[in-house]
Amino acid sequence: MEYLSKKGFVHRDLAARNILIADHGTCKIADFGMSRDLHDENYYISNSKMIPIKWTAPEALHFKRYSSASDVWSYGAVMYEIWSLGHKPFENYTNQECLRRVDSGFRLPPPPGCPRSIYEMMIQCWHPDTGSRPTFVQNPDSNHRPTFKDILDKLTEDPEGLLHWSDENKAVHESSSVLGSDLEAGQDLYPELQQIFVKSKLKI
Repeated sequence: MEYLSKKGFVHRDLAARNILIADHGTCKIADFGMSRDLHDENYYISNSKMIPIKWTAPEALHFKRYSSASDVWSYGAVMYEIWSLGHKPFENYTNQECLRRVDSGFRLPPPPGCPRSIYEMMIQCWHPDTGSRPTFVQNPDSNHRPTFKDILDKLTEDPEGLLHWSDENKAVHESSSVLGSDLEAGQDLYPELQQIFVKSKLKI
């Protein structure tokens, strides 16, 4: 996404379904304007184009204002998909309900087991003001907003920050049906995931 942003391109459909896994676990962003199934409930038709409502920034939905900042909003949705182990954002809401909730200021709660620092990054991506969201690449007009590289570098310097869990996260986790209440907030899920992928010998 940093490369696309530097080149002045906007993806408009950044989502986990459009990220392919190549050799050695390298992620490749795909689907640059490919056509979509007209019956896909995650899209609606606007000027003969299909829009993924639950991944799209409100300014793009209401005013058709696409920018790198709208891709950043979608990037936050991708982070949610990853940390919720593949669940779609707003999957229990209709498209209309999703629009109303987002417009009213509602944001998705942290997925079970999601570190506070990661969830805070998601919330920054979903800021209603495009000028207050992180950026993929630093530029003179960004008013010194942090790039994702800045944020991740800071987390790398203090990896223990990834182990901090908020009370909100724990409360959401305990009442969540996504992974079940038998998992404890903060549990390291990655060894289990690694075993699942190794056993399945996933090929894409």
